Amino acid sequence: MTKCVFLLLLVSNLVLAAPEVRVSGFGTIGVVTTDSNEFGYRADFSKTASVFKNDFDFAENTNLGIQFDIIATEEIDIVVQAIYRDQRELNLKTALNLAFIRYSPNANWSFRVGRTAYDLFLLTEYRDIGYAYTWAHVPSEIYGVLPHRYLDGVDLTYSKPLGDLTFSAKLFYGKNEFAVTAFSAPDAPPFRFDNIIGLALDFQSINWDIAVNHTQLKFDSQVIKPLIIGLTQLEAFVPNFSVIWPNAVNFANAADLDNKTGSYSSLSGQYRFNNVTLISELATIRTNTLSVQGVESGYLSGIYHTNAHNFFASIAFSQSEKFDLDSSGIILPALEQVPSGIEAYNASKLLLNYYSLNQKTVSIGWRWDFDENMSFKLQLDHTRIDDGGSTFWQPPKVDATLNVNRTGHVNVLFANVSFLY
Repeated sequence: MTKCVFLLLLVSNLVLAAPEVRVSGFGTIGVVTTDSNEFGYRADFSKTASVFKNDFDFAENTNLGIQFDIIATEEIDIVVQAIYRDQRELNLKTALNLAFIRYSPNANWSFRVGRTAYDLFLLTEYRDIGYAYTWAHVPSEIYGVLPHRYLDGVDLTYSKPLGDLTFSAKLFYGKNEFAVTAFSAPDAPPFRFDNIIGLALDFQSINWDIAVNHTQLKFDSQVIKPLIIGLTQLEAFVPNFSVIWPNAVNFANAADLDNKTGSYSSLSGQYRFNNVTLISELATIRTNTLSVQGVESGYLSGIYHTNAHNFFASIAFSQSEKFDLDSSGIILPALEQVPSGIEAYNASKLLLNYYSLNQKTVSIGWRWDFDENMSFKLQLDHTRIDDGGSTFWQPPKVDATLNVNRTGHVNVLFANVSFLY
């Protein structure tokens, strides 16, 4: 990525000796606290830390960003955006959100190459810019599941006014990686997507806009390989292992991630009345691997505007398919006598429930724009976690035998100040 930034800056110097450079920035200072000792809040799947009862955490919802817009010519501009969001490893690769060169030969066409925003969500372009949206945090059921924020590749956008309506279509291709973890694992290994190809359609008018997104990709991950090797060896060397754990190797291969495919589809939009705005997103995740079960999620939010104040209420949900390993014919008493057998069983349950997300959240909150470029936000979330839906929430400690099907309720309070500069 360092080479990419160098190339962008070199291009700007070659195109115009003295390009126009605009510098802007954004940030949020936020605090989070909860009432649960069992479910630790985290902002998204890339976070390894967690917030429990009586904690007052300033890291999960705090960030600081800076953006450089370099206007080279009327047709060419360059954008570089860096952000600090409490990354476990802070370097140029993890800090860069955007680093692309854009060529716009006319008002209808735009071509970008480099690191662009990964166009999955309604708020893709500003999901980390707290001042740009009303809530104290974006809905976790949609935005917390996929922490991937950028795409290293190319995109082509066509836009055209159609009376009072503006239509745009974007085709993009590339790859990315982002740290993903669960179950209080101390490290967040990279989760890589290759051969990402997507189409984003957008229809906008003065009072409403609707977006349709569809993305297909290939997983690039070796995380399941040790389990496949372990179960293959157990089946080869342990007598009657195929009776103790029927189809163990077939199961492990079905759970493999490497070179498997997945898709993300979403329908989102908002409608603006005189004093009320309605915002909603619905999304589905589909794969051909048992390790990432199908997920359906969404939210609906209503915002009431009055002068410098905004009052809002939201309801969000996520629901995932569930693979019941215990119903596959495993004889647990016998497996406990097999060396490394129960460890393979526990590892399988953890992997199969990695993206198990069954929960509903009701939120209420208030935003106060006390300055032209600053806002204060207060939000209370009440989440009900259903069977098999606790992966997003960190457990109190790392435990290979933990109950991955925990259920319960948790309240989370957010307070923050967002600003532009």
